[in-house]
Amino acid sequence: MKNIRNILSVSLLLVLVSVLFMGADVPAESVMCAGFAPVLWPAGSDNMGGYKGRVAFIPESAVSKAPSLPAEPAAAADYVTATGAFVFVKAGDKPTPIYATRATVGYKAEVQGETDCKSFKITGEFFHPGKKVEAAAFARQICNTPGYLLIEDGESQQLIGQPGYPCTVSAAFDGGKAPADKRGWSFTFDCDSVAPMVIMGSPVDLNELFTGVAEEKPTV
Repeated sequence: MKNIRNILSVSLLLVLVSVLFMGADVPAESVMCAGFAPVLWPAGSDNMGGYKGRVAFIPESAVSKAPSLPAEPAAAADYVTATGAFVFVKAGDKPTPIYATRATVGYKAEVQGETDCKSFKITGEFFHPGKKVEAAAFARQICNTPGYLLIEDGESQQLIGQPGYPCTVSAAFDGGKAPADKRGWSFTFDCDSVAPMVIMGSPVDLNELFTGVAEEKPTV
């Protein structure tokens, strides 16, 4: 009989708690889930791997504003598309262009964190050939300089690093041992991110950075 009373008491308590929560003023946005869009694969779609050999770096301290993800995404693209443009502290400053050897630019996004606290760890690399003074100076300067990195493939331009969560880049040099060995700078980068990739909504003109000639916009 005592066990039955205990069970009834606990059941009554659970019912009362449920009634209290049902009557509470709970904001609708706290119980609604994100609107997932269909993830389909059209037949015959292009899907070539790898990235182009053009990279650009922007020190965090050089800009007062950087492209960022919307605080409240509305459409599916908003979850991974940065809006806005870089605003440099000094007028005339631009991203630093870096030539990367073909097929050496890599990018990965892996899940990190505990249950209900997960995010993404972004890592990548690229290789710059030779031992020119400019490359060595850049390797020294970037050693302890957080910032933003731009890479691109045939579909879009990606931004590595967000305000408050900058990208860090490390450099290592290998001079080789034989005439046929690879000689140059291996750069690696990483950052923490809420998104597996961040696409630039308004891409930086890398053509102008590398050639000094702005990219021609298609006429409508």
